[in-house]
Amino acid sequence: MRSIKINFDASFHAASKGSISGAIARNDSGQIMGACTYPHIGIADAFIAEARACERAVIFAVEMGFRAVQIEGDSLTTIKKTNSKTADRSVLSPVIQDIKDYVRCFEKITFRFVRRDANMAAHVLAGEGRRFSEPMYWVEEAPAAVDRIVAADWRRWLHRDMVSCSSAEEEFRKIIHLASTVVLVSRGCLGGFFFV
Repeated sequence: MRSIKINFDASFHAASKGSISGAIARNDSGQIMGACTYPHIGIADAFIAEARACERAVIFAVEMGFRAVQIEGDSLTTIKKTNSKTADRSVLSPVIQDIKDYVRCFEKITFRFVRRDANMAAHVLAGEGRRFSEPMYWVEEAPAAVDRIVAADWRRWLHRDMVSCSSAEEEFRKIIHLASTVVLVSRGCLGGFFFV
């Protein structure tokens, strides 16, 4: 079963005690499967905002009908607490417990920490969510600013694969050259091989 990767992030505004959750889902080819932004009120701090964004990513996965997901975010605290086997006793515990309760809705779900630069699409999406006063959903698309980030991610991914293919091709050429050298040397002796 192929897994869908969902990145989440939050945009927190301390003065208004409000936050926006952003979640973007991509398949294993990097294509956008869906995206959402969701406003929250009464959010005390950035830690709660990030935990709510993770929760929203999981709920979004359930709503989209995804059965195998990898949830990624740049909030190390949220990811650690979500992966922990022990009961959380912090102010995040109600949100973390909600996330864990949703785990049974999936055939496979993992939670993974990523650096901010690997989470830019969700970061930009959460910022874009400030333009809307209610939840927004996109299927197989995202706002234009997010599309640009996803396209840049895809180009980097493609370039990385091309570089690794070039490296593999270079290694293959070296092996072929070595093998042909061995064959040439072996023809010069009677029944033995010399390795260069």
